[in-house]
Amino acid sequence: MIMPDWSDEIRQRLAGLRLEPTREAEIIEELSQHLDDRYAERRAAGASDETAYRAALAELSNNDVLQRELRRVEHVMTREPVVLGAGGRRNMIADLWQDLRYGLRVLGKNPAFTLVAALSLALGIGANTAIFSVINALLLRGLPVRDAQQLVVFSITAQNGTRYGFNYPLLERLRERDHSFSGIIAASAPERLRLIVADQETGGPPETAQGVKVTGNYFATLGVDAISGRVLGEADDDAAHPQPVVVLGYDFWQRRFAGDREVVGKTIRLNNYPFTIIGVMPPGFFGFEVGRKPDLWYPMQMLTQLEPGSTLLKNPDAWWFRVMARLRPAADPIAARADADAVLQEQVAATIAAHPGMLESTRELFLSQHIELEPGGAGYTDLRRQFKQPLLILLTITGLVLLVACANVANLLLARAAARQKEVAVRLALGAGRFRLIRQLLTEGVLLAVLGGALGLLFAQWGARLLLTYLPPQRTVGLALNPDARILGFTLTVSVLTGILFSLAPALQALRLDLVTALKNQRGSRAGRSRLTLNKLLVVVQVALSLFLLIGAGLFVRSLQNLQNIDVGFDRENLTQFVIDSGKDYNTAQRVNLYKQVLPRLEALPGVRSATLSNFSLLSGNRIYNPVAVPGYTPQTEEDADCNMLYVGPNFFETMGMRLLAGRDFAAQDERSKPSAQAPLYAVISETMARHFFAGADPLGKRFTYAGGGLKDRPFEVVGVVSDAKYLTLREAMPKTFYVSYFQKPDGGITLQLRTAGEVRGLAESLQRLVQEIDLRLQITGLTTMTAIVDDSLMQERFIARLSGFFSLFALLLASVGLYGVMAYAVTRRTNELGIRMALGAQSGDVIRLVMRESLVLVLAGIAVGLAAALASSRFIASLLFGLTPNDPLTIGLAALLLIAVAALAGYLPARRATKIDPLAALRYE
Repeated sequence: MIMPDWSDEIRQRLAGLRLEPTREAEIIEELSQHLDDRYAERRAAGASDETAYRAALAELSNNDVLQRELRRVEHVMTREPVVLGAGGRRNMIADLWQDLRYGLRVLGKNPAFTLVAALSLALGIGANTAIFSVINALLLRGLPVRDAQQLVVFSITAQNGTRYGFNYPLLERLRERDHSFSGIIAASAPERLRLIVADQETGGPPETAQGVKVTGNYFATLGVDAISGRVLGEADDDAAHPQPVVVLGYDFWQRRFAGDREVVGKTIRLNNYPFTIIGVMPPGFFGFEVGRKPDLWYPMQMLTQLEPGSTLLKNPDAWWFRVMARLRPAADPIAARADADAVLQEQVAATIAAHPGMLESTRELFLSQHIELEPGGAGYTDLRRQFKQPLLILLTITGLVLLVACANVANLLLARAAARQKEVAVRLALGAGRFRLIRQLLTEGVLLAVLGGALGLLFAQWGARLLLTYLPPQRTVGLALNPDARILGFTLTVSVLTGILFSLAPALQALRLDLVTALKNQRGSRAGRSRLTLNKLLVVVQVALSLFLLIGAGLFVRSLQNLQNIDVGFDRENLTQFVIDSGKDYNTAQRVNLYKQVLPRLEALPGVRSATLSNFSLLSGNRIYNPVAVPGYTPQTEEDADCNMLYVGPNFFETMGMRLLAGRDFAAQDERSKPSAQAPLYAVISETMARHFFAGADPLGKRFTYAGGGLKDRPFEVVGVVSDAKYLTLREAMPKTFYVSYFQKPDGGITLQLRTAGEVRGLAESLQRLVQEIDLRLQITGLTTMTAIVDDSLMQERFIARLSGFFSLFALLLASVGLYGVMAYAVTRRTNELGIRMALGAQSGDVIRLVMRESLVLVLAGIAVGLAAALASSRFIASLLFGLTPNDPLTIGLAALLLIAVAALAGYLPARRATKIDPLAALRYE
């Protein structure tokens, strides 16, 4: 059989590629063999010569078989493996597997590039994953209970904000009308309880345990059972006959009782009251408050036995526990909220009716209250309100840092693309589709990003634990940071999207490749100029993002500095405070006697200059806040008359470092209860209170009455004026405050404060020994310094300032590296030009200015874009700032100067290298 000559037909189709003669001959030979095979098959099937010839020739057009043969030829030249599907068609899975293997081989051949790019991505992806891990633990991870999605958390919104605390009378009303709920439960915050196990009732200081008061239906509503014994039931929390029973947490059971299953039925004493252990909860269960891990749970109604005389179960003004409920399967959440809100409105109406003289502003505040239902599947935590916005801002910041890293990797890939132009051109010339090439390049990018994501997942485990050090440790005990499906899915999604993002630039550039120029290996091609333009655009984006991040970080850092330097009104240095825990064994008279014994002994300790006490510490967030009535003063609103009240001990102002501006301090004769309700109690008022109520007149000897608690309508006589101090937060304005001697009218818990001459070694041991000399049952708790309290109050600000500062500097480093790379490439491309300039007499300074001018143009373009973005988005962080505006010109100016300085250094290095070009060598460069 004589075969036709296909050479002319094939050569016509390859003419536009202008291949090297040897390579063209190889391709013609391979394709001719293929067409011969097709011609022979047609003739064997009975086709005529003409029909077989036309059928074979048609395969030189858009035919899958031709495409297969072209790729096979490409494989012979590039050693790329080819996998064929049935009937000669590519199998999609086989194609993907081929792309993956080839991509892995390409990355393996360039280990230095792979390592640098993967580490850059790992830091960006790891930072995002670390922050997402904390967000997942705080906001998203479901409670380890049955059907967590059916749970809802109750809150009350009003004009003055949202609160999650409820009172017991309101809880009873809600439980009476729970048509939409299968159960409504309540739990108090964990509290420290003195623990005595039966076999340790004598000798040594008592242990402590974290206990939570819960309603009897707590465990049944959550849908969790004990692994040993039983859980609390409704009968255990009966108001008439509460049972002294307790359920242990798994970790506490393991730690204190070594996992002894015989512990069920044993008796322990909590605050000297006997309780029977009835069960042990499963591992991982912590209740519904995320970040807490109580040691035990006991019935809420046992409060009357543990704290005789407590009014918490009857007082409608005591908002002391959280409420959660489980919706019935067919219940409408909107209708459920309306039912619950109707119950609240009934209580509001009853409260208003019981106080006919209530001020209109107070009445409006009461009427503005409404119950809201929030999804409770992820539990409840105070940290959500405090750190949700900072965490989301940080996630945005790390996302932008990842974009900067993507731009850097894209620049690296563009550099590699220049080296692979010949390879890509040959593959295109041999029939590879551009989409096929783009898919291969995207596959390589995704593989690189997944490698970075795997490394980033390892970094994230360390980073997430580091992030927790910026959160209150007592509220992050039970946070689970171990990777779950959500975290793994997040990391994989970010990795894939990142890989696609930074691979798009070199992949799309393949669409614009000029085959003739690329196959001739000509320098200075349109592709090279296009690549340089794209590189410069990526640098502008990097600079813009870096400036955006630097401005944000600068605002956060300066806000933190403003808060750290603010005048708090007292001397925070060398000031220590602590609490003497007497459990429930001491009544008011005994506590007064205890403090009178303790104070002089504290002042006698080595290194202690003075000692005092108060009913709560400064900057604790606690306050007693009620209106006062001053003769001759008419308040405009109820808030206008509100004042802080603080019970204090002798030498309080001296110990705290506050200045007495007029009058006197409390004297020994003041430290007695006034038997007559008409006899005035002595008060020292703050400078702000004096200015507000007495309008510049001398307040000494003046009187006022107070509308709060057991001192309601009791007259006070002003005996002194003291400088202002902050009590709630550093952000608050100086409050109106008056001070009363604790020993005039003892009330509430007490914190003791010590002013020392410096750091006192072994202070904790000395204090513990001192109180146990008085009573072995006493314990020192909450020992800390005022400096630590101030630092803790700035936890949120420090969290976002430090982390945003770190990530913004990291982004700046990446941007400067990107700028350096682009300018170095530009200098290399202009070697011939720069050599000619120097040969014609250009000096080193001229060359440096030429290169630096090009670098500065990129930086200024990026600054313009970044500045516009920062100004447009500044309002989103205004609530987190203090002492400056979001558009603070000093911060913006410093950020821009820092960026210009670093960018100038990055541009100067290649500019300096350009001055060392040998003109003769440069002229021979082409």
